[in-house]
Amino acid sequence: MKSLKYFYLLAIFLFVSGCSKEEIQNIGQQGQYLANFDFPTVKVFAPGKVGITNRSKNADKFEWEFNDAKRVTPQGDTVEYLTSDKMVPDSAFYELPGEYEVKLTTWQGNQKQEIIKKIIVEKQAPTILPPDNIGVFMEVEFATKVFQYPGKPITYNWDFGNGITSNLANPKVTFTIEGTQLVKLTINDGQETLSTELLINVQGELAKTIYFTDAFSRRIYKYKLTKQSVSQVEWIGVSTGYNAFGLSVKGSKLYLSEAGLGTRFSSGDAAKADGSLKSYNLDGSGENIISKPVASTLDYRDDPWMHTVDQYGNIWWTCRNWGVRALNASASEASYPAVKFNINATIAGEGVATYFASDIKEVGNEIWVSYAGTTGKGIYKFGYDGAFIGKFTTAIQSHAIRTFVVDQVNKHIYFATNRADGGRAVGVYRADLDGSNIIAIDANWTMGIGSGGFSDQGAAGEFIYITNLDIDVDENGDGHLYYGYRSFSDIRGSGNPPTLGTSAENSGIKAYNLDGSESSKFLFKGYAPYGLAIDQVKR
Repeated sequence: MKSLKYFYLLAIFLFVSGCSKEEIQNIGQQGQYLANFDFPTVKVFAPGKVGITNRSKNADKFEWEFNDAKRVTPQGDTVEYLTSDKMVPDSAFYELPGEYEVKLTTWQGNQKQEIIKKIIVEKQAPTILPPDNIGVFMEVEFATKVFQYPGKPITYNWDFGNGITSNLANPKVTFTIEGTQLVKLTINDGQETLSTELLINVQGELAKTIYFTDAFSRRIYKYKLTKQSVSQVEWIGVSTGYNAFGLSVKGSKLYLSEAGLGTRFSSGDAAKADGSLKSYNLDGSGENIISKPVASTLDYRDDPWMHTVDQYGNIWWTCRNWGVRALNASASEASYPAVKFNINATIAGEGVATYFASDIKEVGNEIWVSYAGTTGKGIYKFGYDGAFIGKFTTAIQSHAIRTFVVDQVNKHIYFATNRADGGRAVGVYRADLDGSNIIAIDANWTMGIGSGGFSDQGAAGEFIYITNLDIDVDENGDGHLYYGYRSFSDIRGSGNPPTLGTSAENSGIKAYNLDGSESSKFLFKGYAPYGLAIDQVKR
């Protein structure tokens, strides 16, 4: 009986609870009835959309009325916007600046409330849209963002300073002075006259840049290849070792390979492995040691000579006697890798194995290596996996090639020989892309080794000579070949380090016009360059 009483009590409780819940659900809207809405708190500029936030309370019917607004359809068309009965209306689109009214009428049963609010749609002030990378002596085009009344033309009055003016909507301008410049613009939109101004920075002439290492100061310098303004040699803040033979630029990085103190058959300190591979930002900051040989297990024959950075971000470098090594160019303090590949008597087909790997370049999808030993000569081709592809079988293969560069536009190979070979004197030459049809570029008496000519650094058969060539060529095939010339009067001898004169007044960087219209001539003197590379991006 006691259990039955509990059952009845529980049933009554549940019934009462259920009834209470049902009653609450059917009470309807509670609290104050209010019609209200808000516009965006930010400024609205014509032409533009205005979204509306409904702040009404406890209303069950809405009617919106718009004054001179339009609505953008899902298809992107604009149609007249008169009324809406939505709780949250579509955004109103205002084509012209001005003051506009929006009226909201709401109902709660028989009750009715109205509210009218005004919104000011402003006119966007004229804005100057400058081009990116404004450079001195470079034509650039300016644009504007200006409100335009339908059917009314806009007049423009530009003042770029230094007497440069224009009345065009998108004027093209050539600044002749670098630095900060004030650009002024006055427009009349048919209703009023408005003015604005903008400070811009006109950079020095945008141009490709030569980077080079100097035997005298043991520093890295840069020289912009400007055409309209006078360029000056600048130190980038980087110092090097004695024999900084290799330089290259890839993207925003400058890469350096140094052979250390010893470059020929050596003993004592010069025989130690003391070279390195480094990278820098183009301004000389951010020094990073990619890798360097370990002196306790390797010697000067393992030091890096020249290098290249391929399209996959790997750096490949030659060593005096032990072929080619490779690493990811972004590595830091990485262990010095084993030799990836080298030629041998079988590959060379010359019956001996004394081969001196010198320069290296990525050409297409191959790695080309030049050899400059007393027996190993010419250029050999390898795959990225180190597999031997082939060698040249034309006249170029009879030369000990210290360095080379490939002109893909004009289909030429430029190369510097290490000694007299194949009936040709020491010098700089050009061949067709297959290594045939060799002609002299710079092989007159001044290129001869010794007094009155080129430096005799090294020893017979292994002169250091020119260690980097590079070209600046455009899509039409116009441009120049650049290389460093070190005079015997400025730097000479087979010692480690070599003997330096009192200055480098007879040495410098030489340039050769790729169309052959003129002989090689000095771009500038006063430095004794080893490594040389061109940043192909105009900056």
